[in-house]
Order: sequence, then C-alpha cells, then structure tokens
Amino acid sequence: MASMITSAGAASGMDFESIISASIELKRSQLENRVTEQKENASIELSGVGKLKSALEDFQKSIEALTEDNGFNARKITTSQSTDNPYFTITAKDDASNANYDIDVKQLAKTESIAHTFNKDATFSGGKLTLTVPAPTDDDPNATKSFEVNIEDGYNLAQIRKEINKNDLGITASIVSTSAGDKLVIDSGVSGKDAAFSIEFDDSGVTHDSSKYNTDSSIFAIDTENYSGSDWTITQGQDAIIKVDGEEVTSSTNEFDTQISGVTININRVTDTEDDNGNIKENPVSVNIAEDTDAVTTKMQNFVTAYNTLMDTMDSLYKHNTYTDGANNYDGGALSGDSMLRSLKSQIQNMMTGITNRSGDLDIYSVGIEFDSDGQMSLDTTKFKENIKDNFNAVVNLFSGEDNDPDNVTEKDGVLLRLDSIIETYTKSNGVLDERSESLNAEIRDYEAQESENAAYLEQYEENLRQRYAKLDTTIANFNNSLNYLYSALS
Repeated sequence: MASMITSAGAASGMDFESIISASIELKRSQLENRVTEQKENASIELSGVGKLKSALEDFQKSIEALTEDNGFNARKITTSQSTDNPYFTITAKDDASNANYDIDVKQLAKTESIAHTFNKDATFSGGKLTLTVPAPTDDDPNATKSFEVNIEDGYNLAQIRKEINKNDLGITASIVSTSAGDKLVIDSGVSGKDAAFSIEFDDSGVTHDSSKYNTDSSIFAIDTENYSGSDWTITQGQDAIIKVDGEEVTSSTNEFDTQISGVTININRVTDTEDDNGNIKENPVSVNIAEDTDAVTTKMQNFVTAYNTLMDTMDSLYKHNTYTDGANNYDGGALSGDSMLRSLKSQIQNMMTGITNRSGDLDIYSVGIEFDSDGQMSLDTTKFKENIKDNFNAVVNLFSGEDNDPDNVTEKDGVLLRLDSIIETYTKSNGVLDERSESLNAEIRDYEAQESENAAYLEQYEENLRQRYAKLDTTIANFNNSLNYLYSALS
C-alpha cells in the first residue's frame, strides 16, 4: 500500500512546504494591498461622518431651544401665594406677555354624581343599562358618549358596580356600607354646570326569573338634568370660577387654558376666607409675569458652548495626516482634509460673523457675542441681558425672526433659522450625510465581497500549488530511486 504524503516534499526530501507558504503569503499580500487599505480608509471616513452628524445634531438642539416655541419669550412668573400649599399653579405659554394680575379663586369645578342606598341583600333583575355622559368637541358642543352594562337576574350591587367600572369614559361607581344599607355612588367623571348625565334601562326581550331578584333594575334609569324623583340624591356638576382683576371667569374644569391669553391656570382651592361671623373675605393672589432673562441667557450660553464644541469637533475631524519618508502616518482626523467639511465650517463661521438684523442697526457683537483669535465664541451675559430687556424685539428679530414664510428660509430670516436650515440639509433623513454614509457602506460591502473572493482565490491558488509540487515531488522521488538503483547495480 502506497504511503500518504502529509507534507509537500515528503517523498523527495525537498522543502517544498516553505516554498508553497512563501508563495501563498506573497499572493495574499498582493491581493490585500488592493483591498485592505481602501476598506480601512472607508471605515475611518464612515466613522468621521457619523461623528460629524452627531455634533451637528447636538448643535441643532441648542438652536431649536431658541427658535422653537418662541424660545426667546421665556417668562418668569411670581405670585404672592405660599409655595407649600398654593391656591393655583400658573404657567406661561409661548405667546405670554408681561402682565400683572390679581387672581381670586371663587369655586372649584365639580363632577355630577348620583347616590342611592340599597338594602344589603338587594339583588337585581336582568337587563341593559346605557350610561351616557357629555363629550363636547369643537365641532359639536352637544356630543355625548355612551357605555352599556349588561345585568343578569340575581346580580348584587357589587357585581353591578364592577360592570359599571369597566367603562373607558371616566364614569366611576363606588359602594359605601352604612348602617342603613349599601350606598351606591355613580360619578360621571365630567365636571361643569353642563355635566348632566343619564342612565337608561332596557329589559325588552328578557325572560326574568323572579326567584333570583328582589329589586327591579329599572330603578337605575335616571336623567340627572330632568330628574324629579326621590330615590336618588343628585350632586350637580359645577363650573370653576375665578376672578381676574375683579372680572369673573369660568371653566368647566379646574384648568383655565384659553380664557386668559398667554397663560394656563390650574386651581387647587378657593382663596376666599370666612371670619367668625360667617362673612366671606376675598383674598386675591397677585401675579407678575416678566421676561426671564436668566433662562434666555442660559439658552444662549448653551448655544455658544455648542458652537465651540462643534468647531472643535470639525477641527479634530479635519486635521491633516503627517508623512514620514513619503509614508502616511494616519495621525490626522477621520475626515482629514475633507472639502465638504471645510466648506460647511466656513458657511457656519461666515454666517455667524456677518449678521446684522434687517434694519441694520443691530449685530451679534452689539448684543454680547464675541470671538477670540482662535474663532472661539463667548457671550457677554451682562450686555446680552440688557439687550433682552431694552431691545427684545430686535434681538428676537436678529436671531430667530421669520420672514413671513417659515418654510422658506431667506437672507431676511434670523441667523439661527438660517443656520438650522443649512445644517438640516446635512442631518435630515436621506440628507447629505446619510447619502454619504450609504455610499461609504456600499464601498465597504464591495471591499468585503472582494475579500471573500480573494479568500476563495487563495484556497484555489494553494490547491494548484500543492498539486504542481506534489507532481514535482513524485518525479524527483522516482528519479532519486532510479539513481539509487543504478548506484547499487554498479557497485
């Protein structure tokens, strides 16, 4: 049986294995030099694009804090009430203006509810209850919503309560056990003087088993708006009432959101007090709304910090590689010498340093923005606050003013809007940076495919080498055997 050759040259004694290994490594190096460096460069560039996008998005957030929701129009609200147990809370909206109010809480909103006391052993006949509550909309102030409750003969009060509470309309049912019986309270969950609700009962088509119940469920049929019976106690809903500078204002809930422009008020308790003789004394709370220059200044300082961070990131990404004896040291930024990055940075810098407002009498320097010799931005907070107080509209106009059409940013718009418009083209979905990332990912996929092809080629290349050297090994081995035979025949 022929012996198996386990290593190239085993038969002839020649070191063909080293030759094969050296040939494969040489071929591997030739193939990798065409792919590895390009793939690595594309990966570095892709990482740089990701870092640039992240830095731009962080910068955008600082811009949006000043441009969205009237960011410059921050208001500070102070009141004369206790902060531990306030009569109401008041918050400023985007369009709030400076103002002073005296606010007196007269009455809290109340939901409509009904109550009835049943015997503790009460069981009820079957049928269907339909509970209807007001659900006004802007289009239909008389709109309602309904919920059905199915009762079977023999249900007790607890079972009916459980079925009622399965609704999603805000209606709640509760039971209070008293010495007189079990008191069922049904609350509509809707407040206001127009919060009347109704319960209809229908047992048509139901075959009753009178042995199972002792109370007719028709007792639940009630219209709180028109009820005149004595079985149920009705607690009428009521509006919340406040006085603003002596003028009465009402709301169906404890929130006053549209009644006073620029603010939302949520009331907690009445401000009126009663003396020992039962006399009611009004106790209005004074409210002052003014510019919150500290809040706006903080937003602007955040913008300045974000700008400097962005510039530093861009500089780091753009840093050029150094070379030693003509060889690249790859010690620069991930976007070393990138023309797109250089152009974007120039756009942002030029926009910031060359801006005046539309009337030409105010620029970013006069409101407290400064630049040092390295291009780093700083904010003179004292000067900025003074301009917010004295030239509020001009400052807003300079930074975030819109020229009629907010969807079409022009040279007449504020600097922050124009900055955001430029950056958005890079950061938006399918924007400049997304397209570049996709292109780089496609390149990397191509390089990876080439690497797979190279690996398969190297396997075939090695197999061919081994076949060729195996034949040579056999030939030399046969030649050596022939020589040995001749030597032995001649000796």
